Amino acid sequence: MNWRGKAIGGSIGSFFGPMGALAGAAAGHFFVDRKNAGAAERHSLRLVALAAGALHELAVADGRFTLKEDAAVRSILGEISRQTGASLTEQDIAYLVDDSPRLHRCVERLAVMAREVQGLAPAAAVWFWRTAVSDGDPTTPEIACINFFARHAGISDEVVRQAALLYARSGVTTNDTERRTACETLGVPYNADPAVVKSAYRRLSLKYHPDKHAGLDPDIRALTAEKFSQLTEAYNLLEGHGPLRMSGLVAKFAETGRLGPACEKSSVKCFVCGRKGRLPEESGIIAARCSNCQALLAFERDLAERLI
Repeated sequence: MNWRGKAIGGSIGSFFGPMGALAGAAAGHFFVDRKNAGAAERHSLRLVALAAGALHELAVADGRFTLKEDAAVRSILGEISRQTGASLTEQDIAYLVDDSPRLHRCVERLAVMAREVQGLAPAAAVWFWRTAVSDGDPTTPEIACINFFARHAGISDEVVRQAALLYARSGVTTNDTERRTACETLGVPYNADPAVVKSAYRRLSLKYHPDKHAGLDPDIRALTAEKFSQLTEAYNLLEGHGPLRMSGLVAKFAETGRLGPACEKSSVKCFVCGRKGRLPEESGIIAARCSNCQALLAFERDLAERLI
């Protein structure tokens, strides 16, 4: 491991308390003896290491750490490194990501740091949203993790909502949470259209309808009746509340940089980082995101005009 890798190791070790700090003493030796990093860089390295642990904690909140989440975390850590002057190499960042499962309570620790560093809390909220959406719509556990960070960092729901605008359609509103729960109950995607919702409801309601289980044990009948009630409640919530109309979304065209209706297969530019991409078929436009920064590629017109 090179000297910078050992420095990162020391930074990580310090999160584990006195014993971890002792284990990371060699890293501190490199900072002092070689004079390759001052207090500012040590702070930057600690921030990057802590962000690595926090983003990993968010990513595994739903029980998995996907390749897309891994790529998003590495990209975010690289950006943090460049912006703070930590100057980490790709190997350094890979070391951080691989070692981040050893860290504990990083979301909470990052929130504590965010209370002390101006501007860190809203920036971290954006990092969390980018990671949460990197492999699809954010899950309920991931949203809960983001809200946990917000509470401990002392930022308002509005700050969290603003951070989510570029990455998630409906932010963290109560209606959004209810819709996600209803979709999970029916086993359909968050952006399922009314036809898919109705088909899922019909299939499941036939399976769990009380009349199908009239001759079974009373306890089993009670369970199936409860399941049928949950399915009906979920369907009633979703009926008539399908995904946003495609016609209401606009994108920034790659050739002209101007706004226009989001059409399938169109060549577009990301509103955030400017990278070029191509919109998918119509049904996937609402969830299409930039491969570089995870921002949505199409927005409602009023928001898109503010982003130009």
